[in-house]
Amino acid sequence: MGMSLAASTARPVRHALFFLALSMALGAAPFEAAAEVGEAERAARWEELRGAIFGERAVEDGAGLVTIEAPSRAEDAAVVPIRIGIDEKLRGDIDALYLVIDENPSPLAARFSFGPAADPRVVATRVRVDDYTYLHAVAETKDGRLYGVARFIKASGGCSAPASKDQALAQARLGKMKMRLPERVEAQKRTEAQLLVSHPNSSGMQMDQLTRNYVPADFVRRIRVSYNGTDVLTLESDISISEDPSLAFTFLPRAGGGELRVEVDDSSNRHFEQSWKVRVAPGS
Repeated sequence: MGMSLAASTARPVRHALFFLALSMALGAAPFEAAAEVGEAERAARWEELRGAIFGERAVEDGAGLVTIEAPSRAEDAAVVPIRIGIDEKLRGDIDALYLVIDENPSPLAARFSFGPAADPRVVATRVRVDDYTYLHAVAETKDGRLYGVARFIKASGGCSAPASKDQALAQARLGKMKMRLPERVEAQKRTEAQLLVSHPNSSGMQMDQLTRNYVPADFVRRIRVSYNGTDVLTLESDISISEDPSLAFTFLPRAGGGELRVEVDDSSNRHFEQSWKVRVAPGS
């Protein structure tokens, strides 16, 4: 917990401890109310975050290579849909993708790393947004180059918003998963799947409306997806991911089908796993 900012930036982003260290170092003293923050302050905030996450490496303009889709104003700041696309010119070289929510208490919301079975053209999830802020999506290539894009979003209070479900019910369903897949897929044709994980993903900033006590932080920190034993992608996440985490991704099914397997680990050291059959249409 006492990890210094310098120590956190000297090692690769491999697990949730980095997220916590970054949160402690940069999220402890957020800017004042959103209306009082100008573009100069926002630019300075991003430079601070960029240096903490990527060190001295430059983040090049990713326009045309990376896209980030999000509402300009969130309907619900606790459940904000985010969709990030990777252009085909970059797709074969991408190694990882970072999502940064500049003004969140824990700014590094997610890191997606792609395996051999991935078709890394799109990932999507749902996040909490605590204040008016820029979202940054940064793609990292296998040779270490970085390409980033930004989008501004208006939202407030997403990290402290009360859970939408009864806590007893949430605990009863803890770790249950659903996978949305087409009934039949075609071999070697891009297929999008959506994973839903039942988990309160408590941020530690939410108040129990009955007891008036804060709900302890308890969140999914890692989701690993594999196809027939080969990695598709791994998501390393933190409190900025919404309740009941959602992850959409694309992969290329093989002739003969196979199995998608998901393993989930949370901050309380629980482990959940489940598998789904991938059925390929005959003759495809």
